[in-house]
Formats: sequence, structure tokens, C-alpha cells
Amino acid sequence: MGKLKKGSSKLGSQQPATKPEGVVTTQKTSATPKSFRLGGDDIANLKQITEAVNGVSRSKVSETKVVKALLQLGAQLPPERVLKALREIL
Repeated sequence: MGKLKKGSSKLGSQQPATKPEGVVTTQKTSATPKSFRLGGDDIANLKQITEAVNGVSRSKVSETKVVKALLQLGAQLPPERVLKALREIL
């Protein structure tokens, strides 16, 4: 039997992945439930967005995942745009 070559492993030399600026690090703890009350128009908007996403997705996307994606998009918006949207719905 031949001896195994000793060399640097590719696994040991991997660089840590960098995350885009402004993205919150995913926590490894269990999710803490958070409830929100949505009005009829908000629920209709969520259903419409979810249906549209499912129309272009290969797999089924839940409303929860759509809300998470919208939160991610909102985190990238300037606060002034979020405030403008808030004023439009009030």
C-alpha cells in the first residue's frame, strides 16, 4: 500500500464567506414567534404577491417566506422611502 500524500486540504484553506453590507447575520437559535394583525387589504396584497412569486418560482413559496423577503428588501431601502410608504397607507 502506498503512503497518502500529505498536503494542504482544500477544506482547510477555504476563506470565510463575506456577506453583503447591511444584511443581518442569520442567527442559529430557534425563531421567536412574532404576530402581526393585518387588515383585509394587507392580506389581499400579501396573497397577490405570493401568487405572483409562485407563478415564476419552480417550488411553492409560502406567505411567510414572502414576508421575510419583503423585510430583506425593506432593509435595503432608505428610511425615507419606508416612511413615505407608511404615510400612504395611513
